[in-house]
Amino acid sequence: MTRRSIILIERLEIYGYHGLFGGEKNLGQRFTLDLALTVDLSAASVSDALEDTVDYAAVVAVASRTFSETRHNLLEAAARGVAQAIFAAFPPVESLSLTLRKLSPPIPANLRAVGVSLDFRRNG
Repeated sequence: MTRRSIILIERLEIYGYHGLFGGEKNLGQRFTLDLALTVDLSAASVSDALEDTVDYAAVVAVASRTFSETRHNLLEAAARGVAQAIFAAFPPVESLSLTLRKLSPPIPANLRAVGVSLDFRRNG
């Protein structure tokens, strides 16, 4: 039996240097990242063994490192970089949905965040 399931990582707070403006590039700011990874979890649901799933802590480490060590003008490009790193590090991940929010955007309005939600497929 194949069981396509979702691993969720929600509201990961990350500091980064993504944006178009000088303060964003030089000072950085806080972001949140939500991930939904599509993985076949049938073996893990039977074995109860970490090696039969994708290690959530390892995904968090790869996403955090990739996001923090790169710089992009657009959230869309930063999100794509994280997705590519996850696919490279975790072959069982078939697809992923990613929501990236900038918590203090330099927009003169009373708003909590701006962001993007993107879906990615392996080799696509």
